[in-house]
Amino acid sequence: MCPRCDLITTIGQISVPISKLPMLAISVTFYLGISPVLAIVALGFSTLFPSTQDPHAERFAQWIESAPPGIQRLIDAGQVRFETNDQELAAHKKQGLTKFNFHYDYRYRLIKVNRIPSNPSLLAVTANIQLSEIGWRHQVVLMKSYQPAEPWKSRLLQHEFDHVSISTDPRLKILAKECLGARIEFELPSIPTTENSTENQPPAPLTTRIERQIQTLMDQRAKEIERITQLLNDRFDRESKDGIQTIGAREAFFADFFSPDTLRKLDFQFPKLLDPYASASSRAPWKEHYTLNVPY
Repeated sequence: MCPRCDLITTIGQISVPISKLPMLAISVTFYLGISPVLAIVALGFSTLFPSTQDPHAERFAQWIESAPPGIQRLIDAGQVRFETNDQELAAHKKQGLTKFNFHYDYRYRLIKVNRIPSNPSLLAVTANIQLSEIGWRHQVVLMKSYQPAEPWKSRLLQHEFDHVSISTDPRLKILAKECLGARIEFELPSIPTTENSTENQPPAPLTTRIERQIQTLMDQRAKEIERITQLLNDRFDRESKDGIQTIGAREAFFADFFSPDTLRKLDFQFPKLLDPYASASSRAPWKEHYTLNVPY
C-alpha cells in the first residue's frame, strides 16, 4: 500500500487510494499601492527584523519598536515586513506599495468515488478538505529617502496599514476558511483520455488525476478570495483618493466590507457558502480591528 494511503476503495476494477495529501502549499500575491501625489510623505522602510544587508536596518528596527500597540497587532496579524525599493516603486508609479501574499496548506480525504449509474463512464468524487494552515503575509515597500521624525503619524503609513487592515479583517479569515475548507465534489472520466499520452508517458493514474482536479478546484477558490480582497482594496483606494483623503467614519465605512450582501454584489462565485459564512462571521470582532490603525 502506498505510504500516503489510509485505505483502498475498489470501484469495479479500479483501485483508488483514499489519501491525505502531505501538504499542498499555495500562495497568491497582489499589489496595493499609493499614488505619487503623496510624494510629500514618501517613506523608507526595511525589513521588520534588522538585516545586515540593509544599511537602514537599525533605524527601521527602532521605528518598529516605537509602533503603537494597535500597529504592533497588525504587524503580527499580517506578518508584515518592510523593505525599500525605489526602482519597484518607480515602475508602479507609487510612493508606497503593499504586497499581499495569501498562503494556505491543506490535506484532503476522499470519502466517495463511485461510478454514476446513469453514466458509468464517469466517476462521482467527493473529498473533505482539512486546512492545516492559512495566513497572510505583507511586504510594505517604501522609498529610501523618507526619514520622518514621527513615521507612525505619516499619511503614507496610515494608508498602507489600512490596506493591511483590510486583508487581515477577521471576516476575511472566516471567509477563506469557509471557502477553502468546504467539501469538494466533482465528476471525472473513469478512463483517462489519451490525447496527451505517449508510449513513454502513459495516461496518469486515477489517483493522480483526482489530486490534480482537487488542486485545480482549490486554486479556483483561492483566486476568488484574492479577487474579492482586491476589489475591496480598490474600493478603499477610490474612496480615499489613493490616500489623499482620510476615511472619517471608519466604522461605517468598513462595516459592509466582507459582508454577505457585499459578497453577493461582487458576484461571489460560491453563493452556497454565504449562509454558513454569514452565521460564522456574525460575531467577528471587525469593529475593534479597524480601530487598530486609527489616525493620531
